[in-house]
Amino acid sequence: MINGKSYFLSEVGSGITQFILVLANAAMKKPAYILIDEPELNLHPSLQLDFLTTLGSYASEGILYSTHSIGLARSSADRVYTVRKDANNGSEITELEATPRLSEFLGELNFSGYRELGFDKILLVEGPTEIKTIQQFLRLYEKDHKIVLLPLGGDSLINGLSELELEEIKRISENTSALIDSERSSSGARLSHNRMAFVEICKKIGINCHVLERRAIENYFTDRALKNAKGEEYNALQFYQKLGDIKPSWSKHENWRIAREMNLNDLNATELGDFLRDL
Repeated sequence: MINGKSYFLSEVGSGITQFILVLANAAMKKPAYILIDEPELNLHPSLQLDFLTTLGSYASEGILYSTHSIGLARSSADRVYTVRKDANNGSEITELEATPRLSEFLGELNFSGYRELGFDKILLVEGPTEIKTIQQFLRLYEKDHKIVLLPLGGDSLINGLSELELEEIKRISENTSALIDSERSSSGARLSHNRMAFVEICKKIGINCHVLERRAIENYFTDRALKNAKGEEYNALQFYQKLGDIKPSWSKHENWRIAREMNLNDLNATELGDFLRDL
């Protein structure tokens, strides 16, 4: 059903056909792992991350996929490896190098393709795990197809030495914002020197930077969301509690699954919701 009208699969594009058939198969079987080759084929860049995260919600353990899209891999995968032939015609597997300059990352993502569909804003977030988590929140505000998310790589760019890179991004898109963790251990604690310096740089060059009032993104998950996603034995973090200090704990890589269980009322009661709504 598209815009209220029914179509045969033969009447729609091959990308949408793949989207429907693969998701339907995964939803029925609910496997532990899903292996897929080149999930980006025939899909516009704006749908590729949606496809992978939705597909991942049906796999209890995760997805293994091969791709030629380095940008998609960097923005969606917890680990990225390259495979190439060695001198003996065997295979050599190495972990992909760290995230490149932000402007290079935009090139890998084919940012011009996003712009064609109306993506006119960039939001810088902590890292790849935050990309998938914030994407779920933006979907609640119907903004997931309006904002391109880029990972800062944690402390590698959240410091006082990132001005040139941030200026490059600002030149590419005037509508650039940033969302970073506070990492505070209490309500009165000061930001670290590096994070304060990053905030000052953003202010200087005109990037709207929001520092979370709570410690990190996982400190916004509600009890209900955690129990729905993980089980009754899981409890929400206190506002400034470290993820590793709660028992039972969970991996940051699972944050996006928990975020899917959040609703607008949960977010609207927080300053994080105010920030996302105003983007």
